[in-house]
Amino acid sequence: MAFIRYWFAFTLLYSFYVGTIDSYSDFVGKIPNGDKVPNPCSNDPVDFWFGVGHQSSGGADARNQFGIDFANAGFSWTKSLCELDSDGDGKTNGQELGDPDCTWIEGATPSRSSDLSHPAICEPLNSQSCCQKQSWVPCHVACSKGDKTAGNTEL
Repeated sequence: MAFIRYWFAFTLLYSFYVGTIDSYSDFVGKIPNGDKVPNPCSNDPVDFWFGVGHQSSGGADARNQFGIDFANAGFSWTKSLCELDSDGDGKTNGQELGDPDCTWIEGATPSRSSDLSHPAICEPLNSQSCCQKQSWVPCHVACSKGDKTAGNTEL
């Protein structure tokens, strides 16, 4: 009888865990090119940042500013979310994700699927204005002297 209780508890917890992971992957389809957002910490052109709204590429950790903005938009791609510049690099979220005209709807093909960038990571990473915004970015970036940011290294 104890075995059945343990088996039931394990099955229940495992089902919840798998369901949670699957639900996060659903967010990839709720933004344009959600499965093609480049990882700015990598030189590999097929190294994507699937947890776009999170501080790590795999997701399921703290939200970054785009993740906060996405949650505030009801976890939907809206015109106002598209027009925001979540990372403060001068490009709108729509420009970074291939929807510069903010016309994409879920399930459609974005107007552009190349020359994408991460909507929560200010780029270029080593610019003076971006280094000060990147304390959570997990890659080591050489910044100009005087830029003291926890996640980046100083020249």
